[in-house]
Amino acid sequence: MTFSAHGIILRSLVLAGLALILSACTESGGGANPIAVANTVTVSGTVGGTRIVAMNDNDQIVVEDDTAGRPPSTPGRFPFTLASLPIGSNTRLFFISNGTLFPFYLGGTNVFTFNSAGPVDFGFVTMNAGTGRSTPEFPPVNVTPKPENPNTPPGLIPGTAPTIVITSPSAGAAVPVGPVTVSFTTQFFTIGTTGQNHLHFYLDNDLLVPYMFYNGPLIDSSNGVLYNGEHTHSVHWKSATSFDILGLPSTAHTVRFVLADQNHNELANTTKTLSFSVSQPPSGDLKLESVISGLEFPVGMALAPDGRVFFNERLTGKIRIINQLWQLVNQPFCQLSVATSGEQGLLGLTLDPNFAQNHFVYVYYTVVGATMNRVARYTESSGLCSTQETVILDNLPVNSFHNGGIIQFGPDGKLYVIIGDAGNMANSQTLTSLAGKILRVNPDGSAPSDNPFFNNANANAKKVFSFGHRNSYGFTFHPHTKHLWETENGPGDSDEINRVIAGGNYAWDANQRRGILNDPCCVDPIAVYFPLPCTTCTIAPTGIIAIPEDSTVYPVAYRNNLLFVNYNFGQIRRLVLAGTNLTQLGTQSIAYNGGNGGLLSLMLGADGFVYVSNASGIFKVVPQ
Repeated sequence: MTFSAHGIILRSLVLAGLALILSACTESGGGANPIAVANTVTVSGTVGGTRIVAMNDNDQIVVEDDTAGRPPSTPGRFPFTLASLPIGSNTRLFFISNGTLFPFYLGGTNVFTFNSAGPVDFGFVTMNAGTGRSTPEFPPVNVTPKPENPNTPPGLIPGTAPTIVITSPSAGAAVPVGPVTVSFTTQFFTIGTTGQNHLHFYLDNDLLVPYMFYNGPLIDSSNGVLYNGEHTHSVHWKSATSFDILGLPSTAHTVRFVLADQNHNELANTTKTLSFSVSQPPSGDLKLESVISGLEFPVGMALAPDGRVFFNERLTGKIRIINQLWQLVNQPFCQLSVATSGEQGLLGLTLDPNFAQNHFVYVYYTVVGATMNRVARYTESSGLCSTQETVILDNLPVNSFHNGGIIQFGPDGKLYVIIGDAGNMANSQTLTSLAGKILRVNPDGSAPSDNPFFNNANANAKKVFSFGHRNSYGFTFHPHTKHLWETENGPGDSDEINRVIAGGNYAWDANQRRGILNDPCCVDPIAVYFPLPCTTCTIAPTGIIAIPEDSTVYPVAYRNNLLFVNYNFGQIRRLVLAGTNLTQLGTQSIAYNGGNGGLLSLMLGADGFVYVSNASGIFKVVPQ
């Protein structure tokens, strides 16, 4: 959030009652600055012995003067001159005396522009220790006040150059798998909100786009770290001097820090680099074997009847094909134009149940311009998509985050679509809004007559299967029971695993209700990670899948179990289902302890093995 000065009040304070004109001169004397340039302003006056600096919006010194060694014009008053100040540009002046900085204020602001050329006499400039400001004897009338800039430009006072100190982890440290908390302090530099001084940092080989770290009023984990101007799940703001890096693989990492001004100009001589490594975790029941690398955020893996695998790359807009030998086909199946800010992009993919006959491929994506999300259908022919798009669902809610986007066909032949709350929590409880819902539609996008709210007069409500969802990155249909199981991301706590039933309310609303409520209004999750009051231990569950009851590649004890993955720890977690209809939670464990970074999507392959993706590749999940 940005803050602006009260312009009208400021203008009245500066201009009211002032009868001076530009050429007014009631006190003589001036410094030995260069000759003024035409069509600029030359400021003069006297001061009680100091250095005077004029700076532009980029905290660059435009001109300065120093009265040291200069004879006074009258006792205790030393002349100064600032020549050739530009007209129409934002200007700040600073008077520095005995190591103390006194920003120059006109009325209620320290930022102003000169409107016309000529000389300006401030008279005697007073440096007030009580207010910490300097003010003129003769305020000019040819200025336009601008919003105040309270940031202190770095390095103006000798010995106070801004620096950053990394406090943890220590250099070269080996840290465990999971969120890595990086802590730091700054000296002679205040990190503010957007539009003010802040911190840039770069992760590993991503050296072109900085993460921007802010602090101040209304800053929290949703807006304290921005990447390309948007919230990111890769890094979360944690405190005024720390952030969490999520989903790191077990290898060496670097974070390069540099201080930046309000215009994102990085300050010279303020760079610090942290090097550390993420340790290999202990082994579990399962391990990952790489099958394809070098991908761009692969999600939405879907197995075709002929053994090929289709998947989408969220950030490139490409739909790719892997052949039956698990070799990546070089030419993309399809190239879509998509918006990719925040959590937008090419988000989901599934194949029609009758793919062998109709060759239909369904995708969920954010349209260019981020005006909406859309479900569309393409037709495959000889490994390429048709140029003609068939829109299935249009004008779906969109935001920079919480777009949902996972799509699958159920055993009933209907298309199920998860849509996040799109940043509006209340809409999750409103049937007429598609945000915060799981939709159930026919393959052409129409509402099935046996949907739970089909008799509702509203066209959106007719398509709703369940509501009260926050945001999900995965769901699956159990092959034995046909039940729909879904992962749900909580707001810093209470990540959930839900069994979704027709017409079910899953509680998320404007009051952020989640977790085990024991309230007849809502369906409680089967498992919660982690319950309140924990506020720093989200796991961010993503893909989920069920092991078939006739599996021959996994231990017998794994049959009919649920496996789900998470992004923050990169784990595979196992849920043993219990009860006659496998609706209850028996036991749970961590089957894979991580080490390959954040995990995204799961798919059952033609060979019976589960396959999982991370941000850059796909792995086979095999028993140890």
